Amino acid sequence: MSPKTPRPASAPGYTIQRRSHCGKIFVTVTTQEGNPFEVFIRFGKAGGCGSAMADGIARLVSYGLRSGLEAQDAVKALSGISCHQGPKTCLNEVASAIRLVLKHLETGADLNSMIEEEEFATANAMEEVVFP
Repeated sequence: MSPKTPRPASAPGYTIQRRSHCGKIFVTVTTQEGNPFEVFIRFGKAGGCGSAMADGIARLVSYGLRSGLEAQDAVKALSGISCHQGPKTCLNEVASAIRLVLKHLETGADLNSMIEEEEFATANAMEEVVFP
């Protein structure tokens, strides 16, 4: 892995609100030279063990991105992790936010439209589940 790139005094970024089993989370992905550079994760509610764990994960992901980790590899590592409340975990939502920013940076598609389309698709998939 490459040496960690120093953080500039300012960096543009995207903050995406997601919903997980734990409530609202806000994921900010900053960019440098058109690539994800850092990740910040904040819960809608303050404090707690979950917030501390999210902060630690964000620091590790940011360190990796600043040291040569491909953002798609970070998405892959965070995706598919479930907890006792089911698959819509905070980490899956962080992966989703990073993936959305990546798609926006690659295609130039409107980020808000992509979020709405994803939420609509998720809602429709939930309706298709048949409960006995």
